[in-house]
Amino acid sequence: MELPLQTTDVCRRDPLHLAETASPDSVIRPVGRVQLFFPPMVFSRFQSRQTAMFPLGLGYIAAVLDRDGYDVSLVDCPSEGYQTSIDIGKDREVYGLSMAEIRQRILEYRPDAIGLSVLFSTLENRALMIARMAKEIDPDIVVVCGGPHVSAFYKRLIQDPAVDYCVTGEGERVVVDLFRSLNGNGAGLADVGAVCRRYQGRVHVQARRGWIENLDEVPFPARHLVDTSAYYKIGKVQGLRRDGEAGVRLEQMTTSRGCPFKCTYCGKNATWGKEYRTRSAENVLDEMEHLIETYGVNRVAFQDDNFTADMERAARIFDGIVERKLPITWEAHNGLGVNFLSPALLEKMKASGCVGFTIAVESSNDATLRRVKKPNYIKLAPPIVRKAKDLDIEIRGFFMIGFPGETLDEVMRTVEYARNLDLAVSAFALVTPLPGTQLYNECVAADMIDEATVDFEDYSFGAFELQLSKVSVAELKAIRKIEWLKTVLMDRRTGGLKAELNMKPQDVLDELANGIHLFPDQDVLRRLHHEAMIRYSPRLGKIPA
Repeated sequence: MELPLQTTDVCRRDPLHLAETASPDSVIRPVGRVQLFFPPMVFSRFQSRQTAMFPLGLGYIAAVLDRDGYDVSLVDCPSEGYQTSIDIGKDREVYGLSMAEIRQRILEYRPDAIGLSVLFSTLENRALMIARMAKEIDPDIVVVCGGPHVSAFYKRLIQDPAVDYCVTGEGERVVVDLFRSLNGNGAGLADVGAVCRRYQGRVHVQARRGWIENLDEVPFPARHLVDTSAYYKIGKVQGLRRDGEAGVRLEQMTTSRGCPFKCTYCGKNATWGKEYRTRSAENVLDEMEHLIETYGVNRVAFQDDNFTADMERAARIFDGIVERKLPITWEAHNGLGVNFLSPALLEKMKASGCVGFTIAVESSNDATLRRVKKPNYIKLAPPIVRKAKDLDIEIRGFFMIGFPGETLDEVMRTVEYARNLDLAVSAFALVTPLPGTQLYNECVAADMIDEATVDFEDYSFGAFELQLSKVSVAELKAIRKIEWLKTVLMDRRTGGLKAELNMKPQDVLDELANGIHLFPDQDVLRRLHHEAMIRYSPRLGKIPA
């Protein structure tokens, strides 16, 4: 499929400030040295927090390129520059390596090609800044972009003259085919599937030629290309760490791709396709052994979209951990389907070292769940939660508020449902129409989103401003933050601070301080903060206010 390049008028109103003349053809040159970048991270200052996690997507790309004989460098900007944070306005910060430091890395390595991961829509601007800088250093550098946001917006990104190729969907086979073609030892460029490029003044969108059916063929992520000890030292992965967990050496893993469901707010299809695909239990266990033996890992965080969707495979993994006597614990933060859990499976999870997982309930309103094509867990969740608690497994919950047309009564019904589950954490996300989702397309069709002026740095689950429901965004934000703090910190019986909090004292104080900053009229937050100061000040060497 061929598309014309953007016209001058469109370029003028595009927030990316694209060139007003037709962009040149995508660069074609031999490639031997490849430098992969995960851009600096943008986050909403008071609605989210910094993290330091190995970029698994780039790790897989690096692994297949390394196996194919390329000289590969991997630069994880957020973690390498974790201590550098800059206020960029609108209560946002960006943290990671500075542009000057990134420039120096490119100058030192002198790559033939740059690979940019755009895992989140909020990273689009940062990725393009790196792409443009790379072209300033060497106009002949091949710039390739990939990741979920690119999979949804490849036609937008390819308009930027600094971007030569966009990879749509999973990229391991695609990047190998692309670089082989550039080196003249593979198929012609026109025959490389799942690539978007510029040629003879037109955009060429080249269809995918299938997905990876046997995921065991993909090598383990190339963690050897980074200093993994930096992640353990920072200790900031998904979720707040428990007090006393400073010694946890945690690595993320993915054991499957996709999810069997078709929720309208989820963009998995653009990245992973419509089918749910899995690695074998044996391959997963081998990687766990590799992490233990090579990096001294003692905790694994499974990052799958729906880790237990194949319950028999999940059971084999859990039994295998026990049989191999792997000295490891594990957690799953991304949201397990409640219908893919059972008392028997929970027993196996506990025996294999499970310390916590999250269930993705989303809403307690039947009509809402039907509209967004989300499986209904309303009645299934309570017994699963009780069983997990009996096994001393920490269980958290994902909920969404602010669906299109949703009323305050419906929002509060979900809030009350979450309260009654009495989870370790109830995480409420503001419904956000992510690129690549049916919900996003519906918002564009209804003229609620102007793609010519949209700022993707707005696309944070806790800071998104689009009014979709009948409840004001300000009220939704307050509900989100306050309910999160209450489930984590407040004893529901007494209204005071929980007697035991498995969180670092400084995290407790920081979260409450952020809550007070956002919602200064909330007396309950001030009371909890005062109690926390009295409790923790002696330990932290502070004077209680």
